[in-house]
Amino acid sequence: MKDPEPVLREDALYLGDGGRCFCGRLHHAGMAAHFTGRDLSGQRAHRVTEVDQREARRVGVVLACEGCRRP
Repeated sequence: MKDPEPVLREDALYLGDGGRCFCGRLHHAGMAAHFTGRDLSGQRAHRVTEVDQREARRVGVVLACEGCRRP
């Protein structure tokens, strides 16, 4: 049996249900999101883009992983 391939990239940030921000690492994203791209509530993880980062900074918010604080 083949091991499942992760859907999320470890070097990227994602936004999940309730505005949760996390990187694609298994420990920080959680198993459901890491392997399916959806969190436990079924919501698709949104990959944070440069535009998202720029807009967040414009309003004084720094987007970073809640687990490792990596921006």
